This record gives sequence, C-alpha cells and structure tokens, in this order.
Amino acid sequence: MEHSQEYRNGGMRRWSRIAIAASTALLLMGGALAPSVYAQEPTAVFETPSSIKDAYGALGMNAGVAIDTREVGNDAAKQVVLKNFNQITAENDMKPEYWYNDAHEFSMPENAKTLLHFAADNGLAVYGHVLAWHSQTPDWFFQADENCEDQNPTAGVIEGCALASKDQMLERERVHIENVAKAITDEFGKFGSDTNPIKAFDVVNETINDGDSPETNGMRNSLWYQITGEDYIDKSFEYANQYLNGEYAEPGVTHPVTLFINDYNTDSAGKLGRYQSLIKRLVERNVPFDGIGHQMHIQLTTSTANVENAFETMSAFGKKQAITELDVATGTPVTQAKLVEQGQFYYKMNQIIKEQQEKHHQFFSVSVWGVNDGRSWRNSEGAPLLFNDEYRAKPAYTGFIGDKDNLPETIKTMNVFKSAEATVDAALPSDGTTAGSASIWSKLPSVPFSKSEGAVTGKFLSYWNDGTLTTYADINDATRSEGDAVTITVGDARYVVDRLTSKADNGATAAVVERADGTGYQTVVTVPAATAENTTIDANVQATDAATNETNGWNAGNVKGTMSLIQQLYYTETNAVPADAQAPVVDGDGTDAVWQQANEVSLDAVTSGVGQVEAQATAKTLWKGNKLYALVQVKDPNVSLTNSNPWEKDSVEVFIDRGNTKGTAYTDDIQQIRVSADGKELSFGSGAATDVQAARVAYGAKIVDGGYSVEMAIDLGEGDHAGTFQGLDFQINDAKDGARVGTLNWANLKSDGYKTAEDWGVARLVTEKQTQPVNPDDGKEDAGDNNAGDADNKHSNTAAKQDGASIADTGSSVLPLLAGAIALLAVAGALTALRRHSL
Repeated sequence: MEHSQEYRNGGMRRWSRIAIAASTALLLMGGALAPSVYAQEPTAVFETPSSIKDAYGALGMNAGVAIDTREVGNDAAKQVVLKNFNQITAENDMKPEYWYNDAHEFSMPENAKTLLHFAADNGLAVYGHVLAWHSQTPDWFFQADENCEDQNPTAGVIEGCALASKDQMLERERVHIENVAKAITDEFGKFGSDTNPIKAFDVVNETINDGDSPETNGMRNSLWYQITGEDYIDKSFEYANQYLNGEYAEPGVTHPVTLFINDYNTDSAGKLGRYQSLIKRLVERNVPFDGIGHQMHIQLTTSTANVENAFETMSAFGKKQAITELDVATGTPVTQAKLVEQGQFYYKMNQIIKEQQEKHHQFFSVSVWGVNDGRSWRNSEGAPLLFNDEYRAKPAYTGFIGDKDNLPETIKTMNVFKSAEATVDAALPSDGTTAGSASIWSKLPSVPFSKSEGAVTGKFLSYWNDGTLTTYADINDATRSEGDAVTITVGDARYVVDRLTSKADNGATAAVVERADGTGYQTVVTVPAATAENTTIDANVQATDAATNETNGWNAGNVKGTMSLIQQLYYTETNAVPADAQAPVVDGDGTDAVWQQANEVSLDAVTSGVGQVEAQATAKTLWKGNKLYALVQVKDPNVSLTNSNPWEKDSVEVFIDRGNTKGTAYTDDIQQIRVSADGKELSFGSGAATDVQAARVAYGAKIVDGGYSVEMAIDLGEGDHAGTFQGLDFQINDAKDGARVGTLNWANLKSDGYKTAEDWGVARLVTEKQTQPVNPDDGKEDAGDNNAGDADNKHSNTAAKQDGASIADTGSSVLPLLAGAIALLAVAGALTALRRHSL
C-alpha cells in the first residue's frame, strides 16, 4: 500500500526506455503462470462469452488498457485488446521525456504515433498520459541553462546547475503542451474530429506527498513544486484547456478532451486527505480541470472499503472520476488459491464501481495497466492482471466483468513459517494444564476451524522444516471416545492421530495430552512433506468426534487449503524498563543508561540493492506501561536527505502489529512508521488517518559521526501488556546522492511490509530481563532484491529456550510394548510419561 509509492516513483516505477528491454527479463523472473497453477484451465479469450467493454459500457463508461507497440505487433494481444477494450493508454510513449531527443529537440515519438494510429483505425478512444510529471521528465527541463551538465546522475536531482526560474518553468510547460497538441493534430486532425482518438488526458500526475509534509501543504516536494509551488498545476490545466479544448479543437465541438489530475494510494487515508485538500483548493481557484484519477496499483491485502471510500469522498466535488492504472498483485508465490482470491477481489472492485456509477454517474473510464501478467511491471509481485501469458482469461477476468456465478470457490490459504524449534517435544501454550507461555506455539496466532460450534471445534498452527510439516492442534471435544482423531492431509497422503493411544500412522510422529478439565485435548503431529521455502503444499487439518461422527477442520470434507511455506520466524524478547528506572528520553540520542537493559537485533538482510547498500544497523526495544520504545542506530558514510520521496531518503521504518495479528491488511492497529535521519520528517504507510497515526508515536532523530540514530515511543493501547506478543520489524532505507540505493530489514526478507503484516517478526514483552543468545552462525546476509534469502544463514535473534512443559501422559492407556518405549518409560517414571509414537 503506502509503498506503492515505491512502485510509482522508486526504482521499479521509474519506467524509462530501459523498461522496454527489461520486460523480457521480467518474464523470466516473474514468469508466465504455469498451467498447473489453475484449478481449471483458463478460458481462451476468443471463447469468452462476454467482454470487458460490454460489461462497463453498460454502466456508461469506457474500458481501457495500457499498451505499447508490442501489443500492436502481437496478433493474440491485439485480439484481446480489440475484443475487450474500447480505450487505450500509452504505457510510456507519451510521457514528457519521450517527446525529446538528446539534443532537446521536440518531435512526436514514433511509438506514440503508432499507438494513436492503431486506436484511430480501430475506433478506440485514447486516454493520454501525461503532460506534467516529476518523473520521466528530463532534468534539463528544470535547469536555468538547459545545456548545463548536471553533476548528479539521479533523475530528479540536479547538482552543479542553477534551477530554472518560475517564469522559465511555466513557459517551458506551456510550450511543451502546445507542441504536444499541435503534433497530435498535425497527424490526426483537430481534437474532437472523427480522426483524432484523444478523448481524455492526465494533465498533472502524482502531485501529493506520501507523508503529511505540512511545510509543503501536503504536496510532493518535487522540482516542479520547488520552483513554482502549486502554480504548475493550475497553469498546466489552463494550457491544456487552451490548446486541447480551444485552439486545436474541431470547430463546433465543445470541450472534446476531458482533463484529469491523477495520483496513487488514494485508498490510503492520509494520502486521500491530502489529495482531497488539493482538489478543494483547485476548485476554489477555478482551475479548469474535469476529472479526478485514481491509479489503483493495489494488492489482495488492500481494503476494498478504503477503495470505495476514496471514490465516495471525491464524488462530493461533482467531477468525473477514473480508475487509471488498475492492477491487483497476488503476492508470491502465485498459487491457485491466490488466483481464485484475486478473482474475488476483482469482483468486489466491479461491484464498487457499479454501485458508485449508479449512485453518482461520475466514472469516465476504468483502465487496467497492461494486457497480460508477463508484460506487467508488477509481475514479480504476483500475476496482477486479467490474462495469463497465453492470453487466457483468469478468474480475475471473470470477477472484473461481474460474473460472480462463474467464479471458482474460494480456497483457504495460510502462511507457514520455518522453524526447527517446532517439534512434538516443544513446550505447549499455557492453557491451565501446562506452563509454557512462550512456547513456539504461542508466538503466532492459531487458525480457527471452519465451524465454531458443534461437538468438535478447535484451532491449529503449523510450521515447516526440511522435509516435515509440524502442526499443533487444540481440540474442544468433551466426549473422549474410541475413534476420536486428528487427521493431517498433505497432498494425497493422510496421517491420522488416535486420541486415546497417541498413535499416528504412515510415518508420522505424534503426541497427545488431555486437558485437565476434560473439555478436550492438544496434539502435536509431525508428518513427512516435500518442503522448500517459497513453495506451497495443499493440506488440511481436521478433528473427528467419534461419539457424534462429526468432523470439523480448516476446510470441510476432502477440500484442501494452500499452505505457503515462507521464511523462518524472527523473534526477540523485549525487556521491561526496570521499576526503579526511567523510560528512555525520546530524542534520538540513544545514550540513556536504561538501553543497556535491552536486547539488540541486527538488520542483516539486504532486501534490496544488493551490492549497493553501505549502511549497517542495529535495533533495541524496551517497554513500559503502554509504550514500546525502539532505538535504531545506523552506521552510514553517506546520509542523503534530498529526495522528495520520504522512503528514498536515509530513514528508519518501524513496523508494529499490535497484538501480533499477522493481518493481511493494514488496520488502525497495524502501522508503518518512518522517520528521516534528521528527524524532520515523520510519515506513515496505510491504515488509519495521518493524524490518528501521528498521535500514537513520539520520535526523535540525530545525525552523528558516521551515521544517525532514531528513537521512537509507540503507543500499544490500553491493557496489561506483560507477556504479550507484538508483530515487529525494522527497516533502513539507505540513500545516496539523492536516491535510495537499497534497504535493510530485521525480519521480513521480502521488504514488503508496507503491504501486509503477515511475515513480520515477533517481540514478546517480558517482565524479567531476558538475555538474547548469540547465534554462532551470525553474519550479514543478502536476501536479494525483494526476494527471500536463506533464512537459516541469517541471524535469527531468537531468545533463549523458553520454560514450559512438553506434552505429558494422561495415564489413559498403556503404551505399546515396543523396544524403544522401554527406555521412554524409564525416563517417564522420573518425570512425566510422554506419549510419542512413530509408526
């Protein structure tokens, strides 16, 4: 979410001519979707009973798609476009830099000309993109002397050259817009004529800052803003209206081109509020704009309620609205379950659009940002579009046209962390019978069975290790009967654990303990499984009550869910501030003596920018009352704070998931908190409104010799927090020469915490000081650019082995007379009788 800002303006989003060559690499990296990933063979687009343009045409809006000349030259892609869409957007070829050669001479890009001819020849509308943008505009455009040699290679950062004056900039923009209008009309006739396909234009793109930024009134501190303030927005619309709807318009045709402002992350409360404030100011200044664009580069974790709120909020202005760049990433690895979920998500989008259109009649168009997955700039994030690489319609297509009846049934999914600690001998959670409140089974929330009522209910939690899947199940079943069992299904294999005997079949290992109050039992089962990080297995966990012959579980019947096997779980103990000590002063200094009581973790994973990151960092945490204190100390020889994007400055990010929900979507209790190295900028990701988030954190930062340090005090909310678990991660954005070169993380090896809290680390708030052991394999490790690395080689920062009981014998049956059991019984005579059988 919030870091879709990173997509939009960071390394991935900086589309340039290089991106065209890079798309082939994306196909190899992100990959075409293998046919086996689908529950059923996707439908060839030529066989689909309806089309996208029919579905949205019935609602009174255009159905658009972003393309380039590769689609025009590919017969299959061209058929998909012509069957399904009545509007196109040039993905790159009409952006400012494409209109100029190296000598700064203006001419219409040949690829743009090709796309507009394709549209004109086939009766397609064109949604132009874009006239004024801080990105993909040549740096010389912002210089007083356009021939001055910029000393900084980073786009949008100028060194050694004076910036243009406000008058120079506005005149350059006027000339640019007039030249664009003239070039198009010279080739295609006047705007509004039968031969000119341009029907709408993004005049100004991405003006809103991602952080609160009161010093810029919420505006992005781009070169445009630095030189002209908000005047470039007003004037760009005045020029566009003058030329596209005036001087170069077909006589007798009134206002042929609808003029849009466009931005991303409008589903984020803070960003939406700043966007809304700008729109209000534009209306008050009588700026001649017609529509409000929402890019909608989103993911399955995005709140559709927030999406709907964005449209509803902007409807108050009475302007046209457009979804300009829609795609929905599934996350990786791409699974059958995620593709089905993606179809359901696109259906929700369809319903929101339909309801909003019926209510306000404001949507001009809805456009998807690409034809097929392999051509998407977000394909490495998980198959975001409607068609696969064979141009076959995915469930996403079915959902997007509103065909609910033909959507596949939802398949349950869950993430499974790696852990060698999760065994049948591991301490159980505290339940009144056993004492292990910090067992491996307490560190994550359990997954409930599908039915919450009946003769048998329960919950479970699984971890994977090399060649095994280990599951803890907590079963509510008060009738202890012969035939009571827990069944673990992995692929085609079934492993049954008998409640009375603890026996498990087919090579599984199990242990069972009855609850002292007679209400049920707990079991831990280890089964063989083909496991590897970033792969999936089809599985189910079920319990049977023999007395009623009732079965309940994660999925009903023979249906299996999808378990995604992810990295190891990173864990730390957060010590309490001693009763006789003061909490740290949150000033960024980090020298308070109380920090000596804290455990330290290292941000060892280079999660982007491998080979470029120069920074190193450690983090400490303490807690007192309802506050979590964090100290992040960064060694960095080059502290850079010049970029207008807060995440592209040297900065610290703390991710907090209150209560360790491992939620898939941001809520008011899940935060991404970012503080710049100098402490002058506080910004947030998705979730609650900016003012609400700001009220929950105090911070300080200080630049020191060789780096900087950041302190935070984060409000955990009301209640007794002793012994609780909190989701946690730390991230460093390492910048140099005005651009971010990479990121470091503690726990999330994908550096995608801005989307979801699912794979953050865990901190337990302890009341007595705990010492964190040193990992003998500790050492810095590269996780790769947004790809998980080998977690076993990364410092886990795992606390010492926790106190707690293993599963004990209930004395309800006689152990089998096995040779190995004799030794076990000897030990049990002195301690407890452990029922553990491997059959």
